[in-house]
Amino acid sequence: MDTKLISEVTEWMKTTDLAEFCYEEDGNCIEIKTQEALPEPAQFSCSLTAVTSPAVGIYHMAAKGKSLTLAEGQMVEEGDALGVVESASKKYPIVSPLSGKLRKVTAQEGAVVEFGLPLFFIEK
Repeated sequence: MDTKLISEVTEWMKTTDLAEFCYEEDGNCIEIKTQEALPEPAQFSCSLTAVTSPAVGIYHMAAKGKSLTLAEGQMVEEGDALGVVESASKKYPIVSPLSGKLRKVTAQEGAVVEFGLPLFFIEK
């Protein structure tokens, strides 16, 4: 391929508002992409921390014989009980990893949950 042609096309691209260009002739192809054509990684910040299910099983707000009420907007402390996931004969406790406000409660009493499913979102 002619390097002079490549230089000419590159210089021409600088004078346009095109983000990418592809030129093909006689089986040769030039493809040019400017920085505007490159995808930028998503950048966002979030003040919420997800509390996820530790196992596959059934979510219960409290162990049998105990009561616990969780509501959106409620303050929780690090280490507070948020429920339990019962899987076969084993029980996996769910505790708050930080102190903050319960912004979203997605957990429902008696619901089947999967490992890693977000059950709560806490805002620090």
